[in-house]
Amino acid sequence: MSMDAITINGLCRQLQGELSDSRVDKIFMPRREEVILSLRSHRGAWKLVISCSGAGGRVYLTGEKTENPDAPPMFCMLLRKHLTAARLLEVSQPEYERMLLFRFSAYDDFGELSEKSLVVELTGRRNNLILLSGDGTILGCLKKVDSEMSPQRPILPGLRYQMPPRPPRRSLLALTEEEAGALAKKALSQEDGAKALTGELDLVSPLIARELWHRGGGREEALAAEIMDLSRRVQEGNYQPTLFCRGEEYVDFSFMPMGHLGEDVRNLPQEGFSQMIERFYGARAAEERRKSVSSSLEKLMANQESRLQRKLANQRNDLLRAEKREDLKRRADLIMANIHRIPQGAEKVTVTDYFSPDLPQVELELSGDKTPQQNAQALFKEYTRMKNAQQALEEQIVQGEQELEYVQSVQLALQQARDIKEVSAIREELLESGYLRSKEKHPKKKKPAAFQPREYTSPSGKRILCGRNNRENDQLTLRTAGKNDLWFHSQKAPGSHVILFTQGQMPTGEDLEYAARIAAGHSKLAKQSLAPIDYALVRHVKKPAGAKPGMVIYTDYKTLFVRPLED
Repeated sequence: MSMDAITINGLCRQLQGELSDSRVDKIFMPRREEVILSLRSHRGAWKLVISCSGAGGRVYLTGEKTENPDAPPMFCMLLRKHLTAARLLEVSQPEYERMLLFRFSAYDDFGELSEKSLVVELTGRRNNLILLSGDGTILGCLKKVDSEMSPQRPILPGLRYQMPPRPPRRSLLALTEEEAGALAKKALSQEDGAKALTGELDLVSPLIARELWHRGGGREEALAAEIMDLSRRVQEGNYQPTLFCRGEEYVDFSFMPMGHLGEDVRNLPQEGFSQMIERFYGARAAEERRKSVSSSLEKLMANQESRLQRKLANQRNDLLRAEKREDLKRRADLIMANIHRIPQGAEKVTVTDYFSPDLPQVELELSGDKTPQQNAQALFKEYTRMKNAQQALEEQIVQGEQELEYVQSVQLALQQARDIKEVSAIREELLESGYLRSKEKHPKKKKPAAFQPREYTSPSGKRILCGRNNRENDQLTLRTAGKNDLWFHSQKAPGSHVILFTQGQMPTGEDLEYAARIAAGHSKLAKQSLAPIDYALVRHVKKPAGAKPGMVIYTDYKTLFVRPLED
């Protein structure tokens, strides 16, 4: 989403008031299209984020820490060369364009004081960041635009900077009441009046035009009055930065409240433009990071699940063959019992089955390059191998099933993770479990994420906690819960551990059902109409030695069939 010119004007006024006369302390470039200027003055310290990514170009102040690449990009080095220790003289918005101009005073290579400017163009897909010398020559730019890409306005080092071309539209700020009335009359005669306003007036984005049209209510005088009120608002800087929220999601923002977006959209006034922009894009960026990290982990776990399922299928087939090994021993015994009747080099022979009451004739296949005794020894050897293999296979299948259960529990936790913190906690768990390898040669052991299980209150007021991942499940069940509290878990399916804190009292049937519904809702059975949920006293829940995070065994349990709770 592009920032409109009036919102940029409000942001410009805020940044000019807060940042003027500050000095550039450090410059970072954490991402390919994002630059952060660390600024300081006697009033405080700030981090100015300048992002030129696609339609999400933005500028705002933040206190968030960012991870920076080991080797800074060339453009970052250029900015450091020219702007480190520079003093910010002014923040302006030339000609009310969708751009910001940061004017600095800095010492050049010869120790002479000179001016440098940083131009942030926020025009949508062509967002750019351009460093200029005092005379307007381009020293460098984030995105180079050659003459083939833009014959009228190339952006390359060494060229003179040109302002973006302006479409021929009326100036909102110079509009008279008579002109506003004529414009309103013309818009009302059009099929799409809001679109007509956008085409006739500068500074008026489609969002603003729709709001003017909504407030005008189809009346010429009212629409003209709204247009003139907007003109005065911009000239006076009379803004109220506002976020528009549908449910828990930020859908848009502007410099004033709006009513045309629908009854389901709330207007949330903000203390400043920078704070508004940071909240809007911060929420989106966090969601994008969550999806990006979660997607890579989900792919890893899907591959692990597929590998384990193939391995288990092969092991089960081997086990079936091992269980049929008695036939090998019987064939070997028959060879030895009839060895005096079997000629050398025979590949097929009919012998008497002395081990059956009616002594039937049985046909055996042999290896012609072996003696009868060697054929019997080979069968005895294969029998012994399969006998030993059966025990090993049974143990391996149990281990494989346990690992598969763990992998599926991680997949479930990733599906239910609500933010980047929850996904990061799962990633740390996978690093510790060996499913992921750290890129660092000597990774430092990170402090465990804060223990923040989901919390609920039962119908009778009792506390219920639900783990968000396997490490939290261990913490909740093995260290937080008391021996007489109740533990809930989906039956034979991955899911969160849920603890109902009994407080030394017998919980009601409603309490038990509610806790069971929470466990069902946070399990692989969440989409079933009825889910079986086992529950037991915590004293009957144990963690086997060497078991993976979240894996426990339990006894003395009961089962409830409940409808999963939807959060």
